[in-house]
Amino acid sequence: MTVTTMDETNEEKKTGELPENEANVITLVGEKSQLSEEVERKGCEEILAALNEDEKSRLSDEHMALRHLRAEKGDAKLAIKKLKKALQWRKEFGVDKIKNAFSKNGDQEMRSVMTLENETGKCYVRGYDKEGRAVFYMRPVLENTKEEINQMRQLVYHVERAIACTARKSGLEKFNIVIDYKGFRLRDAPPMSTSKHTLEILQDYYPERLHRAYMFNPPFIFRTFWNLIKAFVDPVTKQKIVFCHGKAGLVEMADKFDMSTVEDFTGGTAGELRAFDSQEYLASTPFDHTFDEA
Repeated sequence: MTVTTMDETNEEKKTGELPENEANVITLVGEKSQLSEEVERKGCEEILAALNEDEKSRLSDEHMALRHLRAEKGDAKLAIKKLKKALQWRKEFGVDKIKNAFSKNGDQEMRSVMTLENETGKCYVRGYDKEGRAVFYMRPVLENTKEEINQMRQLVYHVERAIACTARKSGLEKFNIVIDYKGFRLRDAPPMSTSKHTLEILQDYYPERLHRAYMFNPPFIFRTFWNLIKAFVDPVTKQKIVFCHGKAGLVEMADKFDMSTVEDFTGGTAGELRAFDSQEYLASTPFDHTFDEA
């Protein structure tokens, strides 16, 4: 197995496609790791050697092993266990079917599920931060369904879409989440099982994919909800969560985003952006483009 590396800074580097004759190349890219290059090289080799051919065929991309290794702080054996679980989950949950629901030969039943789940605009990918990471918006008060499995399919669709948009735009690997809690009431809080399922997907099956999660307009009652779920949020994820209140929240956003491109509830300076159109977003906009992307 050949292993190549790229010089890294504190920021993510662009990733290129693997040459056709180097399918087993591990390219060490992404945010600067706390691990040594040697640990990453040997760890990735150990992880890939532990996968059978079917598992290798289900890797989402050539960096999946590295992300799991970094998430487990260099513990290759634990990374192997977690990666195998993630690959089995991708197969059983039908991630490819979800991603391709609106392609020419997409699954019609999945397309119907996604259309219903998205019709209120409770989730969508729109715009990028200054470095080219896509923004996945969530608006909990617009929740329109109660079936957890389909809500998780909606989540996975948008995670995969945010990843694809980021890769096309900048070649980076991570994305942002922005959650608008305006109007949130305790009765709007999802069941505990749904919250835990959401965290499981983001933390276990998409490690090293989340850049930041910005929480806007959390009302006082949100503290009750947060106190219930924070025990299930791992320490690494907690460090990525930014609660945006008042002027301090606007300063945080202005540092990371072009404020003329973000939604007005985040302090966007362009006023109200064009209204979200679910049909256009799902059926007409390419999967690796955000809504209303020029």
